[in-house]
Amino acid sequence: MTFTRKLVVLGAVAALLTATLVVAQSATAGVFGEQVSGNFSDTAVDTDGDGGAANLFSGATKGNGSATYEGIIEIKVFDPPVSCPSGAPGVAGTVVAYSMVRRYANGDLLVSKLVPGGDNSLCFNPGTGLATLEIDATFDGGSGKHAKASGSYHATYDVRLLLRDPAGGIAHGTFVGSTTGTLN
Repeated sequence: MTFTRKLVVLGAVAALLTATLVVAQSATAGVFGEQVSGNFSDTAVDTDGDGGAANLFSGATKGNGSATYEGIIEIKVFDPPVSCPSGAPGVAGTVVAYSMVRRYANGDLLVSKLVPGGDNSLCFNPGTGLATLEIDATFDGGSGKHAKASGSYHATYDVRLLLRDPAGGIAHGTFVGSTTGTLN
């Protein structure tokens, strides 16, 4: 095989590999998933004016680029006690406010907000101090490569109460969970 012919074959193989990589990347472009962990504390903020406090939360992610984050969440709790999906007795609630800002190592920010009317539910077992929290959220821009970000995700968190607020709130706790969705 002549040198020129080898270059042509090598060029064709390189073009084929490049095309394969582009197709493989576009097939997964937009997929969003991460593992999250963090903690939360009561605040003096009342996002819906009902007299209940919101929680400030922060933590870190692994997945679509590791990030740290901060946010605020408020949950309206309902009476009477209910049966949680696990069958354990519990207290049901719904998330009425949620916003979060992810900060990546390069300084880029990614903002997300609650989807009103989505699966935004809480089931808390006061006996064990454990809860399950489900949140539907959308991406709402940010900075850097996320300036025009859009898409949505569903988050599932396992929450552990560490300190109770004598006034009736949850003073401090931890959570772990995951998010799955799309990021455009």
